[in-house]
Amino acid sequence: MTEGGTATDSARQPGRRRAEKPSRRLSAGNLGKPPLPRISLQSRFWRFVFAGAGVLLLLGWFTWYATTPDELPTSDKTISAPGVAGTPLYVGMFGAPDGFDRTLRISGVKVHATTSADLTITPLLCRRGTVGVTTGPEQFCSELIDPAGQRMVGGDSLVLKFEAAEPVIAVVDQLRVAYREDVRWDTQPAGVEQAIVTFSARPDVADDATSE
Repeated sequence: MTEGGTATDSARQPGRRRAEKPSRRLSAGNLGKPPLPRISLQSRFWRFVFAGAGVLLLLGWFTWYATTPDELPTSDKTISAPGVAGTPLYVGMFGAPDGFDRTLRISGVKVHATTSADLTITPLLCRRGTVGVTTGPEQFCSELIDPAGQRMVGGDSLVLKFEAAEPVIAVVDQLRVAYREDVRWDTQPAGVEQAIVTFSARPDVADDATSE
């Protein structure tokens, strides 16, 4: 007891502490969240530059890959093909060997020839067979069809059909084959380097000319 009044409770008792509220200094703008880092326009520009360069590099590589498939087999061989006017003649120009492990989707076959007279040349696809020089390709091919839009695999070959109504000499250059293989495509030379085709007159026509 103290003179002049009663003792107050202000004195802290041993073992107890007065609870204090933590101080919170928050502004109304951030609501307690840490401030976000600012991305400068310059750093964003360089990100776009690097991303664009990566896309262009990828597109360039894909274009190079798609337009450079492996070359088709070629040969420096020259074929001599004698025939008779009025009878179609078939000459094998490019054969895919049995070990040819590629599948070609033929878009077209380009033929260039120098002739001394009118001559009709038709490219054909010989299924599961090869042809040298013959007038009867059916005995060598299981099927003889237009190659455009067809698949060519090992064991198939490309043949040229020649038709002439009169004697003619033709020099045929190496074939150029337009094809697609998976996502790759190209037009490439294929097969023998050259074919020399000679159509002579029919025997009956020759005999008639001699008798006159």
